[in-house]
Amino acid sequence: MHASVQPTYTWSQDCIFSGKSQKAVLLIEWRGTAQPGIGRKKSQKLAARDIELRIWLEPHVSLTEVHGCRLAESGDQGLLLSLGAIRSGQSKYIALEFHLESLAAGRHEMLWLQWRYRQRPGERGRELPVQKLSLEYSRHTGYIDKASSFYVEKHVELLKVEKTIAEALLLYSEGQQMLAREKLRRHADNLLLMAMRSGDSVLLREAESLYIQCERKSDPIEKEQTSAM
Repeated sequence: MHASVQPTYTWSQDCIFSGKSQKAVLLIEWRGTAQPGIGRKKSQKLAARDIELRIWLEPHVSLTEVHGCRLAESGDQGLLLSLGAIRSGQSKYIALEFHLESLAAGRHEMLWLQWRYRQRPGERGRELPVQKLSLEYSRHTGYIDKASSFYVEKHVELLKVEKTIAEALLLYSEGQQMLAREKLRRHADNLLLMAMRSGDSVLLREAESLYIQCERKSDPIEKEQTSAM
C-alpha cells in the first residue's frame, strides 16, 4: 500500500562510546506524498491528517527533551506525539533528545515507532508497520568526543526558534524587555555562528530574522523613553 507519510530518521551519531552514559538526538523527518494518479495541480493538497507517532523506548533509553512538538501522552503505552497534518510534497521535522545508559559494545535496540494517520476526515486510521531503530556502541575512545551530525544540529537549532520567540514574548509581556532581547540575540548569535562555519543559507536567514525581531521589539521601549523625557 502506498503510504501518504514517508518518514526518515537520523541519529546525531551513528556510533557512541560504550564506556559511559551518553546523550543522543534523533531527528525525525516525514514527507507528505500524493497518492498514485494525482497530478501536479494537486501537489499541494493535504496528503495526511491527524498524524500520530507512537514510540516505545527500551529500558536503557530515557526521553529528556522534545523539539518541534508537544508530548501528547506518556505512560505504559509508550510516548504519543500528535503531529497534525501535512501537504503533498511538504517535509516536517521534530527532534527527540535521549539519555542512553552505558551498554556493552555491539549493536543495541533503542526504540520502536509506529505512524498512524488519516487521508480523509472520518475515515478509519491507517497505520505504517512498526519500525525498530538501533545504535552501535563501541569501546573505541575516539567516539567519546566525536562531533555530532551537523544536519541534526542544524535542524535542532531551527526547531528551537519558535520556543525562543515564545519565551521572549512572555518576557516582554512581563516587562522584562532587556532579558527578552538578550534571549533573541543569543539564539541569533548561535545561528549566525553555525551559518558562518558551514555556509548554510537557511541558518543565516533565521539568524537575520531573529536580529530583526530583536530590534523591532525595542521600538516600544524607545518610544516610552522618548515620551518620558
